[in-house]
Amino acid sequence: MRKGCLMALAAAFVLSASFAGQAVANQFVTIVTGSTGGTYYPVGTIIANGLNKELMSQGIKASAQSSGGTVENLKMMKNGEAEMAIAMSNLTGFAYKGIGTYEGAAIPNLRYVMGLWPDVTQIVVRKEAGIEGWADLKGKRFAVGPPASGTEFTSKLVLNVVAGLTFDDISPEYIGYSEAAQALQNGRLDAFNAETGYPVSAVSELYAGRTPVGMLEFSDDDLDTLQLEAPYYARVVIPANVYPKQEKPLNLVGVKSALIVTEAVDAQVVYDTLRIIYKDKESMKQAHAAFSKIDYDNPMAGLYGAPLHPGAVKFFREQGFEIPGSLLPPEMN
Repeated sequence: MRKGCLMALAAAFVLSASFAGQAVANQFVTIVTGSTGGTYYPVGTIIANGLNKELMSQGIKASAQSSGGTVENLKMMKNGEAEMAIAMSNLTGFAYKGIGTYEGAAIPNLRYVMGLWPDVTQIVVRKEAGIEGWADLKGKRFAVGPPASGTEFTSKLVLNVVAGLTFDDISPEYIGYSEAAQALQNGRLDAFNAETGYPVSAVSELYAGRTPVGMLEFSDDDLDTLQLEAPYYARVVIPANVYPKQEKPLNLVGVKSALIVTEAVDAQVVYDTLRIIYKDKESMKQAHAAFSKIDYDNPMAGLYGAPLHPGAVKFFREQGFEIPGSLLPPEMN
């Protein structure tokens, strides 16, 4: 019994020592995000700026980098090409566990920092294309997202489960939001999936333009069917007037996105990242609306399949949050 107590005390001492003093100097934190026309990139830039403002004097330099989205971000973290990322929680959990699309290719070094906003499945359609329901997507030119992206994964899933279609039933285009919005405006595309937090700048510009556009909505039956296949989906309602000329609420679905790091990132850096986000959350909300969609009172809600980083565990415990056992990292068990 005494030996167990001594071991526990030693572990506690090591953990507390790892947080002693300031963040370890001379660290570069690359934050991989998503398309420049989406939500991940501007949010990652704001977080990087916050870290640089407070931690650069301690030798910490952060930089946001655009990417193809979640799938590419996870691959870069596996290969040691990035320290931090914004990613969809479902794919993060798949990757950590080595299941689904990551069967036989697990990425066990992934750790959560916190949950962010719901990544909303926003299927934007050109009204002149005559797309009034899911079945009308058949034969249409549809931008499903960049190759091997989280958007492509979701497009394939939603088309199959909700519409009963495959990519063979459409003319898929593998491009990002900004390029897709431009192509739709020019009549070279009929629809695209903007799978990210709202509002999306590329979608806002499209709604404000001359080309009449709309979104495909998800009925309650659509959501029920989707949840049978993918229970991590939830209802998301975009209020009226979020986008120009959008007069009614949009009934959509979404998956929680998250800020993640690799296991190797220093615990103090993760702790300070959360401290800065919570301290500066009001100014960050002013900088981008996505920060207003974060549930700061329930920062672990919707996190799926992977554990927190020890630096996040320490921060949340200090703030009085209870940490579910499923989110405790193996290095703290």
